[in-house]
Amino acid sequence: MHLTQPAVSKALAELERGLGMSLFARTPQGLVPTPEGVCLTRHAQSVHEDLNRAALALDSIGQPEVWRVAVGAMHGTTSVIPMAFERLQRQRTPTAAFDLTVQEGSPDLLLPLLRAGKLDVVMGVAPERSAAADLNVVPLYVDPMVWMVAPGHPLARAARPTFHDLADSIWVLPPRVARVRAVIDAMLRKNRVLVPSRLVETVSFDSLLGMVCDHGAVALSSRRLARNAETRGLVHVLDIDMAGLVLPISAMTLVEPESSAYSVEFVQCLVEASAR
Repeated sequence: MHLTQPAVSKALAELERGLGMSLFARTPQGLVPTPEGVCLTRHAQSVHEDLNRAALALDSIGQPEVWRVAVGAMHGTTSVIPMAFERLQRQRTPTAAFDLTVQEGSPDLLLPLLRAGKLDVVMGVAPERSAAADLNVVPLYVDPMVWMVAPGHPLARAARPTFHDLADSIWVLPPRVARVRAVIDAMLRKNRVLVPSRLVETVSFDSLLGMVCDHGAVALSSRRLARNAETRGLVHVLDIDMAGLVLPISAMTLVEPESSAYSVEFVQCLVEASAR
């Protein structure tokens, strides 16, 4: 920041004095934000991002049109983005300049970036309604979950494997913090299946593939991801009935501030591309 510590301390003290509240508590481990500090930091990040976008908008005045959209995508949802991009390009001048940013991750990592103004749209499983009051949630499609193994795994040759046939393998599941994990655990309990003691929890598809291909694990994943990997000869999708276990994928934007026209158009293009 090219600032000395006393200068930062002085600026922080002036800010706290002006607001009439403490933003940080001083501890032996350093500064720890107070609840007021956490709140202000969140809004400051949004303001900072707005200023950056304002600078881009000012620079673009008098220049050829540029559309910009920053998308956060849960693993397995990115295949829809190129189709949505193609639709948006057709609606605009084909040669128009654009800046499309795509960042992959889990919804619990991407939604804070959306709320901080660093993303325009997030694709994934929406949070519970009580935690989504500040979000516009537009349903896109439903993605069933399937089990998969390496092509050389013994279960790949089984005609009708069951839950109990998975018991001796390493399992790869979404982490417990993921919303869908509670649904998975409930289904396993209903079928009287115990989660094995050898368990890997991850949202990383690369880690999942490594466990499946190199360590003989069985993994639960979205069908879109699994089928894509299967067409490349990396995995084999098992014929195990998951009784309607699905991932409801939605596009999420903030209610406030109002989304840009490009973001609204892009969400509509995602809806159209998902219907294919």
